[in-house]
Amino acid sequence: MLKYSHFLIFALLTSPAIGRAQVFDYNFSGINAAIPDGDSSGLVNAQSIVAAPNLTIIDLNVTLNISGTGLGGFNGDLFVTLQHEDGFAILLNRPGARSGAAFGYSDSGLNVTFDDAAVGDAHVYRQVLNGDHATPITGNLTGTWSPDARSADPSVVLDTSTRNAFLNSFDGVPVGGTWSLFVTDLSSGGTQRLDSWGLQITAVPEPAFTAGAVALGLLGFAFYRRCCARASRR
Repeated sequence: MLKYSHFLIFALLTSPAIGRAQVFDYNFSGINAAIPDGDSSGLVNAQSIVAAPNLTIIDLNVTLNISGTGLGGFNGDLFVTLQHEDGFAILLNRPGARSGAAFGYSDSGLNVTFDDAAVGDAHVYRQVLNGDHATPITGNLTGTWSPDARSADPSVVLDTSTRNAFLNSFDGVPVGGTWSLFVTDLSSGGTQRLDSWGLQITAVPEPAFTAGAVALGLLGFAFYRRCCARASRR
Protein backbone atom coordinates (compact mmCIF):
# COMPACT_ATOMS: atom_id res chain seq x y z
CA MET A 1 0.00 0.00 0.00
CA LEU A 2 1.33 3.46 -0.91
CA LYS A 3 2.48 5.29 2.20
CA TYR A 4 1.44 8.87 2.76
CA SER A 5 5.07 9.99 2.58
CA HIS A 6 5.46 8.39 -0.82
CA PHE A 7 2.24 9.97 -2.01
CA LEU A 8 3.36 13.37 -0.73
CA ILE A 9 6.70 13.23 -2.53
CA PHE A 10 5.03 12.11 -5.74
CA ALA A 11 2.42 14.86 -5.51
CA LEU A 12 5.01 17.55 -4.85
CA LEU A 13 7.29 16.48 -7.69
CA THR A 14 4.44 16.29 -10.19
CA SER A 15 2.60 19.41 -9.08
CA PRO A 16 2.49 22.28 -11.63
CA ALA A 17 3.73 24.56 -8.84
CA ILE A 18 7.06 22.76 -8.59
CA GLY A 19 9.06 24.20 -11.44
CA ARG A 20 7.12 22.65 -14.32
CA ALA A 21 7.69 24.67 -17.49
CA GLN A 22 4.62 25.95 -19.30
CA VAL A 23 4.46 27.39 -22.82
CA PHE A 24 2.27 30.39 -23.62
CA ASP A 25 1.58 31.70 -27.15
CA TYR A 26 0.46 35.28 -27.68
CA ASN A 27 -0.33 36.39 -31.24
CA PHE A 28 -1.02 40.06 -31.90
CA SER A 29 -2.59 39.97 -35.35
CA GLY A 30 -4.49 42.47 -37.44
CA ILE A 31 -2.28 45.41 -36.48
CA ASN A 32 -1.73 46.61 -40.07
CA ALA A 33 -0.08 49.86 -38.95
CA ALA A 34 1.98 52.00 -41.30
CA ILE A 35 5.60 52.43 -40.24
CA PRO A 36 6.60 56.11 -40.61
CA ASP A 37 8.99 56.35 -43.55
CA GLY A 38 12.41 57.80 -42.82
CA ASP A 39 11.34 58.78 -39.32
CA SER A 40 13.41 57.77 -36.28
CA SER A 41 10.40 58.27 -33.98
CA GLY A 42 9.04 55.08 -35.51
CA LEU A 43 6.03 53.09 -34.40
CA VAL A 44 5.38 51.62 -30.95
CA ASN A 45 2.93 48.76 -30.58
CA ALA A 46 2.28 47.98 -26.90
CA GLN A 47 0.46 44.86 -25.79
CA SER A 48 -0.65 44.03 -22.24
CA ILE A 49 -0.45 40.45 -21.02
CA VAL A 50 -2.31 39.24 -17.95
CA ALA A 51 -0.60 36.20 -16.43
CA ALA A 52 -0.19 34.53 -13.05
CA PRO A 53 2.08 36.81 -10.99
CA ASN A 54 4.38 33.94 -10.00
CA LEU A 55 5.38 32.99 -13.56
CA THR A 56 8.86 33.96 -14.76
CA ILE A 57 10.36 33.56 -18.21
CA ILE A 58 13.03 30.96 -18.97
CA ASP A 59 12.87 31.17 -22.78
CA LEU A 60 11.38 33.56 -25.33
CA ASN A 61 10.84 33.45 -29.09
CA VAL A 62 9.32 36.31 -31.10
CA THR A 63 7.45 36.33 -34.41
CA LEU A 64 7.40 39.39 -36.67
CA ASN A 65 5.50 40.08 -39.88
CA ILE A 66 6.29 43.26 -41.86
CA SER A 67 5.13 43.92 -45.43
CA GLY A 68 6.29 46.37 -48.04
CA THR A 69 3.56 48.72 -49.27
CA GLY A 70 3.23 50.70 -52.47
CA LEU A 71 6.32 49.90 -54.53
CA GLY A 72 7.80 48.02 -51.56
CA GLY A 73 10.06 48.78 -48.64
CA PHE A 74 13.66 47.96 -47.77
CA ASN A 75 14.54 45.54 -44.99
CA GLY A 76 17.85 47.36 -44.56
CA ASP A 77 15.91 50.41 -43.30
CA LEU A 78 14.50 48.53 -40.31
CA PHE A 79 15.45 48.93 -36.67
CA VAL A 80 13.24 46.81 -34.38
CA THR A 81 13.41 46.36 -30.61
CA LEU A 82 11.37 44.61 -27.92
CA GLN A 83 11.09 45.81 -24.32
CA HIS A 84 9.31 44.47 -21.22
CA GLU A 85 10.22 45.17 -17.59
CA ASP A 86 14.07 44.93 -17.44
CA GLY A 87 14.28 42.90 -20.64
CA PHE A 88 15.44 44.50 -23.90
CA ALA A 89 16.34 42.89 -27.23
CA ILE A 90 17.26 44.18 -30.67
CA LEU A 91 15.53 42.03 -33.26
CA LEU A 92 16.78 43.93 -36.33
CA ASN A 93 19.40 46.63 -36.76
CA ARG A 94 19.51 47.56 -40.44
CA PRO A 95 20.04 44.03 -41.79
CA GLY A 96 22.77 43.87 -44.39
CA ALA A 97 24.52 47.04 -43.17
CA ARG A 98 28.28 46.49 -43.47
CA SER A 99 31.44 48.24 -44.60
CA GLY A 100 30.68 49.89 -47.93
CA ALA A 101 26.93 49.22 -47.67
CA ALA A 102 25.52 51.39 -44.90
CA PHE A 103 21.94 51.08 -46.16
CA GLY A 104 21.77 47.29 -45.89
CA TYR A 105 19.63 44.92 -47.92
CA SER A 106 17.05 46.11 -50.44
CA ASP A 107 14.69 43.12 -50.04
CA SER A 108 11.11 43.93 -49.07
CA GLY A 109 9.14 42.24 -46.29
CA LEU A 110 9.61 39.50 -43.72
CA ASN A 111 7.61 36.92 -41.82
CA VAL A 112 10.06 35.40 -39.37
CA THR A 113 10.62 33.95 -35.93
CA PHE A 114 13.49 35.12 -33.72
CA ASP A 115 15.10 32.52 -31.46
CA ASP A 116 18.42 32.88 -29.65
CA ALA A 117 19.13 29.22 -30.41
CA ALA A 118 18.77 29.63 -34.18
CA VAL A 119 21.94 29.27 -36.26
CA GLY A 120 21.37 31.99 -38.86
CA ASP A 121 22.11 35.61 -37.94
CA ALA A 122 19.24 37.84 -39.13
CA HIS A 123 21.60 40.73 -39.89
CA VAL A 124 23.37 38.77 -42.65
CA TYR A 125 20.48 36.62 -43.89
CA ARG A 126 21.47 36.96 -47.57
CA GLN A 127 24.90 35.59 -46.82
CA VAL A 128 23.35 32.72 -44.86
CA LEU A 129 20.88 31.88 -47.64
CA ASN A 130 22.90 32.66 -50.78
CA GLY A 131 26.53 32.70 -49.69
CA ASP A 132 26.96 36.40 -50.47
CA HIS A 133 25.49 39.81 -49.67
CA ALA A 134 24.74 40.83 -53.26
CA THR A 135 22.12 38.24 -54.27
CA PRO A 136 18.61 39.36 -53.27
CA ILE A 137 16.06 36.92 -51.93
CA THR A 138 12.75 36.16 -53.63
CA GLY A 139 9.70 37.42 -51.74
CA ASN A 140 9.54 37.94 -47.98
CA LEU A 141 12.26 36.69 -45.69
CA THR A 142 10.91 33.65 -43.83
CA GLY A 143 12.18 31.07 -41.36
CA THR A 144 13.69 31.15 -37.88
CA TRP A 145 16.63 33.45 -37.18
CA SER A 146 18.87 34.52 -34.34
CA PRO A 147 18.12 38.14 -33.41
CA ASP A 148 20.37 40.83 -34.87
CA ALA A 149 21.28 41.83 -31.28
CA ARG A 150 23.74 44.52 -32.42
CA SER A 151 23.50 47.42 -29.98
CA ALA A 152 25.49 49.84 -32.16
CA ASP A 153 23.88 53.07 -33.33
CA PRO A 154 21.87 52.19 -36.47
CA SER A 155 23.65 54.93 -38.39
CA VAL A 156 27.00 53.16 -37.98
CA VAL A 157 26.08 49.52 -37.35
CA LEU A 158 28.07 46.88 -39.26
CA ASP A 159 27.96 43.11 -39.58
CA THR A 160 31.03 43.09 -37.31
CA SER A 161 29.35 45.11 -34.53
CA THR A 162 29.08 43.49 -31.11
CA ARG A 163 25.98 41.38 -30.51
CA ASN A 164 24.81 41.70 -26.91
CA ALA A 165 21.05 42.43 -26.99
CA PHE A 166 19.56 38.95 -27.27
CA LEU A 167 16.22 37.59 -26.09
CA ASN A 168 17.85 35.97 -23.07
CA SER A 169 17.68 39.39 -21.41
CA PHE A 170 14.06 38.45 -20.61
CA ASP A 171 15.06 35.34 -18.65
CA GLY A 172 13.84 35.66 -15.06
CA VAL A 173 11.42 38.47 -15.93
CA PRO A 174 7.69 38.12 -15.06
CA VAL A 175 5.41 37.17 -17.95
CA GLY A 176 2.64 39.66 -17.16
CA GLY A 177 2.73 43.35 -17.95
CA THR A 178 3.24 45.58 -20.97
CA TRP A 179 5.33 44.40 -23.91
CA SER A 180 6.43 47.12 -26.36
CA LEU A 181 7.59 46.50 -29.92
CA PHE A 182 9.38 49.49 -31.46
CA VAL A 183 9.68 49.51 -35.26
CA THR A 184 11.56 52.17 -37.19
CA ASP A 185 12.14 52.78 -40.91
CA LEU A 186 15.28 54.90 -40.88
CA SER A 187 15.62 55.86 -44.56
CA SER A 188 13.05 57.50 -46.78
CA GLY A 189 11.96 55.89 -50.04
CA GLY A 190 9.92 52.70 -49.87
CA THR A 191 7.16 52.22 -47.31
CA GLN A 192 6.35 49.38 -44.93
CA ARG A 193 3.62 48.14 -42.61
CA LEU A 194 3.64 46.21 -39.33
CA ASP A 195 1.12 43.43 -39.91
CA SER A 196 1.50 41.34 -36.76
CA TRP A 197 3.86 40.03 -34.13
CA GLY A 198 3.78 37.52 -31.31
CA LEU A 199 5.49 35.89 -28.35
CA GLN A 200 6.14 32.28 -27.47
CA ILE A 201 7.02 32.26 -23.79
CA THR A 202 8.28 29.33 -21.75
CA ALA A 203 7.82 30.09 -18.06
CA VAL A 204 8.07 28.45 -14.64
CA PRO A 205 6.82 29.44 -11.16
CA GLU A 206 9.09 31.73 -9.18
CA PRO A 207 11.47 29.96 -6.76
CA ALA A 208 9.74 31.57 -3.77
CA PHE A 209 6.39 30.18 -4.87
CA THR A 210 7.90 26.73 -5.41
CA ALA A 211 9.58 26.78 -2.01
CA GLY A 212 6.30 27.77 -0.39
CA ALA A 213 4.50 24.84 -1.98
CA VAL A 214 7.18 22.45 -0.77
CA ALA A 215 7.08 23.92 2.74
CA LEU A 216 3.31 23.52 2.91
CA GLY A 217 3.62 19.93 1.79
CA LEU A 218 6.26 19.15 4.40
CA LEU A 219 4.18 20.86 7.09
CA GLY A 220 1.26 18.65 6.16
CA PHE A 221 3.47 15.58 6.34
CA ALA A 222 4.77 16.58 9.78
CA PHE A 223 1.19 17.04 11.02
CA TYR A 224 0.27 13.62 9.64
CA ARG A 225 3.23 11.99 11.41
CA ARG A 226 2.32 13.65 14.70
CA CYS A 227 -1.27 12.46 14.46
CA CYS A 228 -0.08 8.91 13.71
CA ALA A 229 2.29 8.97 16.69
CA ARG A 230 -0.47 10.08 19.07
CA ALA A 231 -2.82 7.41 17.75
CA SER A 232 -0.24 4.68 18.29
CA ARG A 233 0.12 5.63 22.01
CA ARG A 234 -3.58 5.27 22.72
